[in-house]
Amino acid sequence: MIKIILVLLLPVIFGSVYSQQPKIISDCTITFSITSSLNEKSDNIGNKILYIKGKDMRSDFISSKFSQSVFFNANTGKATILKTVGKSKYISNYDAEQWKTLNAEYNGVKISFTGNTKKILEYDCKEALLTTLDGKPYTVYYVPTLMPSVSENAFQFKDVPGLILEYDAIIKENQKITYTATQINFRPVPLVQFELPKEEYRVLQ
Repeated sequence: MIKIILVLLLPVIFGSVYSQQPKIISDCTITFSITSSLNEKSDNIGNKILYIKGKDMRSDFISSKFSQSVFFNANTGKATILKTVGKSKYISNYDAEQWKTLNAEYNGVKISFTGNTKKILEYDCKEALLTTLDGKPYTVYYVPTLMPSVSENAFQFKDVPGLILEYDAIIKENQKITYTATQINFRPVPLVQFELPKEEYRVLQ
């Protein structure tokens, strides 16, 4: 009788454990609106488009003043940043160690989970509070049932256990920058999105 009960319970136990595992998202495009809040006034300052395909990530920041694209491969750890200011174009290439050094301020980020929730694009998101070692605070909302295949995106949020759909940071007293997902698309991302442009860029490092 005991053996029969155990046999019957095993599928339930393993099914429950399996259902709690987040789904890995290896192809998606997420569009974010970016707002700047000063005191109680909020202004849209641009958009961010995030592309994920396998271990490749591309993040485009677009505003009226400049645009920037970050390319990152999680297998190699290498990254490239393209920046356009007016008619001037710049490129910076980083190997794995240089990229880690550039993002060293995010090592040892402390994460606390508040238990608060928020619905974004029909997804039930959980709230997490992050603090860097130098005291810089971030608030993020993530989908715990979805996990991006490039967990290093963005680098400061690499230990958040889910797909982030909103985050904000206090950049100076009373001023906050907020990124909020306005659209998510799970169709395959074309490989061309991860090709670096062939036109001339001024090399920076």
